[in-house]
Parts: sequence; C-alpha cells; structure tokens
Amino acid sequence: MIKDRCVSVTDLRTNTKDCLDGLQRNPKYIFINNKPVAVLIDIQQYEDMFYETDLIELDEKNVSANMKNKAKKAAGLNESELVNL
Repeated sequence: MIKDRCVSVTDLRTNTKDCLDGLQRNPKYIFINNKPVAVLIDIQQYEDMFYETDLIELDEKNVSANMKNKAKKAAGLNESELVNL
C-alpha cells in the first residue's frame, strides 16, 4: 500500500472531504489501530463492479484449450469442494 492512500478512521472522521479526494484515481485504505479494516472506492467503480456486469458469449473457437479444460474440471466439482470467498 502507498502511504498517501492510507487513512486512519480518526482522520476520516475529522477530515472526511480531504480523505475522499482522489478516489476516482486510487482507492483509500482505512486503518483502525494501525490495522487495515476497509477500502474506500469511487462510487462509479463500485457500481461498475457489482451492478453493470456485462456477460458475453464466446464461440468455441474463441476459447483456448486450457480454458476448456478448466471449465470441464469446474463443471465436475461438488458443492463441498468449492470455496466460499
């Protein structure tokens, strides 16, 4: 993490506007007791990540053999083998 992107929760509380400046360029890391606890990102970046996901359909000829093998392997996994992130 870069020092200018790290913000204490106290600084966020007292200098909110200054802490929010520049979010369009880089996220800010929020610290409590010198430990990272959260990340602030620009609202547009957030909405792009979670609300405007565009799905595309690929022709089989556009997918590599490696990706096809990974898809076959993933299709055969049991739910108990999946990791909940």
